Amino acid sequence: MIYAYVAVHFNHPHDVLQEIQKFATEQGIKIDQVIQDQQANTVNWSKRDIAQLIGKLKKGDQLLVYEASNLARSTHQVLEVLESIIATGADVFFVKYDQSFPRDKDTDTNTFIELVQQIDSDFVAKRTTDAMAERRKKGLNVGRPLGRKNTVLKLDKHREEIQKYLDLGVSRASIAKLIACNPQTLYNYIEKRQLKPNKRVDS
Repeated sequence: MIYAYVAVHFNHPHDVLQEIQKFATEQGIKIDQVIQDQQANTVNWSKRDIAQLIGKLKKGDQLLVYEASNLARSTHQVLEVLESIIATGADVFFVKYDQSFPRDKDTDTNTFIELVQQIDSDFVAKRTTDAMAERRKKGLNVGRPLGRKNTVLKLDKHREEIQKYLDLGVSRASIAKLIACNPQTLYNYIEKRQLKPNKRVDS
């Protein structure tokens, strides 16, 4: 089965579906079912239609998605969704990034890092655009008031992701590559925020 997943609340669903269908036509494949998720991605993915769809996926199925933000609201959650999809043996393809995760071979590390960077870049851009638009709507100044110190660190947007990698035992050098930052910047951030791996409790 070949599924197309569209988050109705996000972007312009009609245009997104057209892009997915255009890709399918170019690849010579036929979409069997279109899933149009009505819930916003502010709802955790595990409680949305994407979770039900993953529950139906089988080995050999294909899932076409326009971009990662359709699946979840953060890079961390998108990685969870990808892990769940791949575990079914299905292929997932992001049309916007022209990136796929085939079931029959390991994903190249550099390709994975590149995808994570693209996903995170999309989220950062959207959050920034939405925040600025909201401030303008309210008649507020865009930017930091003069004289006010910035208490938000550069890597705070990656904090949840960094913590997950630390918990998984990923080296700091590898984490720096995954989030595309200078290793020393990461080391300083971990020290500043006093981040440590959470100890696992064996059952």
